[in-house]
Amino acid sequence: MPYFQNEEGYKLYYEEFNPHSRHCTVILLHGFASSVSFFKEQIKVLKGYYRVICFDALGHGRSDHPKELNLSENIRDQIIRDLEDLLDHLGIKGPYGIIGHSLVGGMIAQLICKKHLEDVKFLILLNSGYINTDNVIRNIFYNLLPYMVRMNFLDVLNNSIGNILDKTTPYIVQALSNSLYNVKMSREKLLMHIEEQIFGMINEIKDYDPSYIKCPTLIIGGRLDNFAPEQMSESLAKMIPNSRLEIIDMAGHFGPAQRKETYNEIICDFIRSIREN
Repeated sequence: MPYFQNEEGYKLYYEEFNPHSRHCTVILLHGFASSVSFFKEQIKVLKGYYRVICFDALGHGRSDHPKELNLSENIRDQIIRDLEDLLDHLGIKGPYGIIGHSLVGGMIAQLICKKHLEDVKFLILLNSGYINTDNVIRNIFYNLLPYMVRMNFLDVLNNSIGNILDKTTPYIVQALSNSLYNVKMSREKLLMHIEEQIFGMINEIKDYDPSYIKCPTLIIGGRLDNFAPEQMSESLAKMIPNSRLEIIDMAGHFGPAQRKETYNEIICDFIRSIREN
């Protein structure tokens, strides 16, 4: 199985398909707590024509897992750097297309567009949004929120963030308890750190403006998605110029696997339309 070593010396698992294709390279980015295997149905249809690259982020799938928990590190920066190193390792340069799933994979895909504007030929966001659940604290917090809060995330949090934090913080601490033995931090500092991370996430959302994304963009949401509700996909489509929105009936957060034929048909049609223009 192919691995490459990142700057910290961790081995990261990756997969490459159809390396000699003359067509655009397609990069797949999985979400938090997922892996490249999530995209197996998309890989089946893409690898016959395109060069396809995907990898398990640090701490995910078959890649190495860090020995210590870092509560301050936002994994998006590390994943972007590791992807850049993998592309160098494989000798891949733009243009390429990016497909990102969920809040983390989708947000990283958007940020790569910002950092490598000239290299990204197209962007596809699957069940994604505008929220950075990019470290363990933020991810636990978001997972504790009910569907109605996620549907109107900023409006609800702006009006009642203190109350929501009071209710969720004990559960965040409990969820972290098995991993905190390596974290030298008093309970008081831990609670302050949790608040800093959540308020930081909210401020990032308020300031976030993806209008810098100029490449053709496909946004697919699921009508039954409780994790990244369809409203997030609709909001992204309004914010990103030159975007196409598709909301799939009877599809939840794992729509690319649940409704693979529908997702694959829309994805392939979108990429073909770009290739032909």
